[in-house]
Amino acid sequence: MGAFELQDTETLRCGESPDHRRLREERIIAFKVYDSCRRQNCLTHSEIGPARAAEQLCVGDEQHKEGDIIKPPYNAASASVDRLRIKRIIIVDKQPSPFKNGYWDIDIKFVFEYRITFREADACVISSIKANNIHNMKVTLFGSVGSDLVIGTDLLRAFGDSATFEAEPFVLVESKAVSLHAQLHYPRHHDHHPDMETQAIEVRCTIGLFVIVKLFRLVNLSVESRGFDIPDECESGTPTPISPCAYFEEMDFPMDIFAPPQKREFDAGLSLNISRGHG
Repeated sequence: MGAFELQDTETLRCGESPDHRRLREERIIAFKVYDSCRRQNCLTHSEIGPARAAEQLCVGDEQHKEGDIIKPPYNAASASVDRLRIKRIIIVDKQPSPFKNGYWDIDIKFVFEYRITFREADACVISSIKANNIHNMKVTLFGSVGSDLVIGTDLLRAFGDSATFEAEPFVLVESKAVSLHAQLHYPRHHDHHPDMETQAIEVRCTIGLFVIVKLFRLVNLSVESRGFDIPDECESGTPTPISPCAYFEEMDFPMDIFAPPQKREFDAGLSLNISRGHG
């Protein structure tokens, strides 16, 4: 290199390890979570109502329009559910709480879609149809207060060169649904006279729902990570456990779905799932 040699400006101090000098404070632009909570609900027909047609269809001799309550075939002895998914999550409304400054009331709608299979008494399949249900949820979280903010960046070219972030925080909802139970429901007189030949009038499903709700804002941060964040339970209560909800209520909250284990935890077989009664 000639008379001048380049010197390493990051020289080690006495007692310093080579890895130590790589640790430094980082400044980032991030969506900071201001508050979050989790909820584990067992949803019965009292919360979601009977199964409804997800599209126009024919069940036996019955014609159903989208949204109609599904009437089972006259010869149906049982009903089962599979292919359950959350088709859509809708943030219905988000308003400042009238009771707590800096808090926000959030209304959320979940649209469940699944397949119902009707069977005769000998288990022969009669038909399978696509059905759905809707569930509404309300939570209150801290989102702080602010004012409208205009930013300019080429990162937002798809939306133009600038964009306005309103004073309210953003909402993020993560969820997972599981099918727990399905049964035919008969007219009330059938309970007193079970031998009476009668047709089921609807299908009642039970759905288990895991939810994490977060409020976040765009901010500048200086960070050091300590791993994944595990939200506390939402303040509002869950339904009183009833069969088959009693089983669902005792299940661990599946944090591994929402925060997949990192390599170290994965290799060690560790899980972030939360046992009931342990935060």
